[in-house]
Amino acid sequence: MTTHDTTTGMPPMIGRCLTIPQWLDYVARYQFGQLTPSKVVLHHTWRPTVQQWRGLASMQGMQRYYANKGWPSAPHIYVAPDGIWLFTPMKDIGIHAGPGNGSLKAGWYSIGVEMVGDYDREQPSGSVWEGTKAVLGGLSRRLRIPPATLITFHRDYSKKSCPGWAVTKEWVFGEVNAWLNNTTPPPPPPPGPIGSIPPEVEELAEALLDQSYARRSEGYNSSWAFHQFAVENNLGFPTAKSQRLQHNGKVYAFQPFARDTLFCEVPNWGDVQRLSQLLAGSIPPPGTLGRALLDATYAAGGSPFRPDWAFHQYAIAGQTLGPPLEPSKKLVVDGVSYSYQVFATDTIFNRGTEWQNIQRLSALASTTNPTQAKVRDELLKATYAAAGQQYRPDWAFHQLARQWNLGAPLGKTDPIKK
Repeated sequence: MTTHDTTTGMPPMIGRCLTIPQWLDYVARYQFGQLTPSKVVLHHTWRPTVQQWRGLASMQGMQRYYANKGWPSAPHIYVAPDGIWLFTPMKDIGIHAGPGNGSLKAGWYSIGVEMVGDYDREQPSGSVWEGTKAVLGGLSRRLRIPPATLITFHRDYSKKSCPGWAVTKEWVFGEVNAWLNNTTPPPPPPPGPIGSIPPEVEELAEALLDQSYARRSEGYNSSWAFHQFAVENNLGFPTAKSQRLQHNGKVYAFQPFARDTLFCEVPNWGDVQRLSQLLAGSIPPPGTLGRALLDATYAAGGSPFRPDWAFHQYAIAGQTLGPPLEPSKKLVVDGVSYSYQVFATDTIFNRGTEWQNIQRLSALASTTNPTQAKVRDELLKATYAAAGQQYRPDWAFHQLARQWNLGAPLGKTDPIKK
């Protein structure tokens, strides 16, 4: 029989604060669902800091933040200066560490534990660390898994510093083992060294990713398996928000990116798959999962998929164009009509009704032929217009984008504040 906690809002939050004795009684009696967790992923919030923490108001603020980002679930536990806060029920798979979330399909999942504070340069201490040891030790005892096997760090599954560069596994394991055995912990080692990505660089990178992802989606979520997979595999930025579809009685989450669409069965967040691998360069028949995802990807770009259209056949066979950004259109250059369609990584076009002679805009990047150059420039204007931008051949960004064949812009040029 599973433990049922009352939750409110979205993502569902328990919102109760426990003392250490209350937590130890709670976890000792906790009944998990169809799958028992086998890992705990340790995090730090970075923001809010200990000084910024405001109890329930901060928890509600985190819930609003996740809701605005489109998260259907969240980390399970927040260890704060005022106690141990319960967020996502521990019987449910949370979202907090990308592939480290686990999945039903994989047969394992993790509990996400957030330490309130920024621990890139100093170790957690005081009530936050005492509560954290109780949470980790209580879970180790309840699950009957030793700390060194149970506890992982967020940075084990990503390039983030989380739970802070100052926090080392040697220190955490020693402290939790001492808590479990009611012995004096070993002398604390010095804080861990700053890793290959300094905190200020990580902060800038996250800000740039968030602004880039926000152009056409919900912003960057470093704890989402889709977003982490997209960054690690150079899939570019999303062209639409994460969405869901039902197929043969199952629910799938999917999100189109510039170079591919990612999907997984809900709630198997760690089991990220690529639509291009499912299609393998062919158009699947109606009624299949591949066709449902393909239709949904094109619909997200405002261009219903048409298997009989030459542009769409070309895009699928090439597997490199990504999703469309708008429907196909026409333009006239020097009295000659051209059909074209803007895709995320390139714009394809043909002259008149020459559907067997589809060309790529990127192939004209360095042309010196006057006629081709004029067609190229008109197509570049149309491509940038699809993103609500004016093409400026004198701008360095636009010159480099053309030179490097970066495809269509997904948003306007804006300054970033960090």
